[in-house]
Amino acid sequence: MLNALIDALRSVDLSIYHFLSVFAGNRILDRLAGQEESNYLFKGEIGFVLYWYLWFKGGPDQERRRRAVIAIMIAAILSIIVARTIAFISPFRLRPNYDPTLVHPSYSIPLVPDIENWSSFPSDTAAYFFALAFGLAYLLRRFAIPILLYTAAWVCLPRMYLGLHYASDIVAGIAIGITMVWVLFRSDLLQSIVARRLLVAMEAKPQWFYAIAFLVSCEMATVFGGFRQAGRAILHAAVGGLLGYEYSGPSRPIDEWGGLIATAGFLLIAAYVVNVLYRRLHGVRNAPIAPQKSLETPEAGK
Repeated sequence: MLNALIDALRSVDLSIYHFLSVFAGNRILDRLAGQEESNYLFKGEIGFVLYWYLWFKGGPDQERRRRAVIAIMIAAILSIIVARTIAFISPFRLRPNYDPTLVHPSYSIPLVPDIENWSSFPSDTAAYFFALAFGLAYLLRRFAIPILLYTAAWVCLPRMYLGLHYASDIVAGIAIGITMVWVLFRSDLLQSIVARRLLVAMEAKPQWFYAIAFLVSCEMATVFGGFRQAGRAILHAAVGGLLGYEYSGPSRPIDEWGGLIATAGFLLIAAYVVNVLYRRLHGVRNAPIAPQKSLETPEAGK
């Protein structure tokens, strides 16, 4: 039964891949897909502009909205970690454009072969961006359908068109992203501890909070490109140091775990900073207030 289901999914994946490959070679479509894949302006940055708008927008529900934004950000980060972990522990799946058994289309743009050692299933890109899109759809319900359709067309479709993922990889990633956001929305622990402490830290130390939030926004808009690159470099150097020479073997475990460790480490550091700010504020608020001395000059003769 399971083998029959896997064969059916494989058949559907191949049918969609071959259907999309018919359009490959068209200069306009190829360049559009290349821009959609590599340009983060419309892929991630516009979404964070909307999140900042929702963060500063006033109204009686501002605190509830801010708690939701915090939950969405954490869920998006966890979506990457969950998707990468599944990709690492599950059987390796070769991406369609690297499969030697398939007939590949000819594109009019160069494809950078830098992810051939990364498992195709599930798509962490789909998980991440659909977590963010689902969060926006929840907060901007009148625009829910356009937001989700835009994410599917701008983020997910080009990855299938360029042969970076099968359709089932994308669907699995979407399911992970939406599930993580839904779970964290319903998490009382997150709402009562993490979100509350973050909002308290924002009120106490806005200069620190918004400086860190700016860095988080920049990295999340580019899917933690800087942190992942640094994590891979450190892990490569560490492995090379242990082996006594520069590591040049298969990069799949190092690349995947390097990005995973960098993302998880960033999350832990951010949580530590928030905890320190909260503890300092909590201590200040609970400290006894010393009586103020009068600044008035005593009158002469009294």
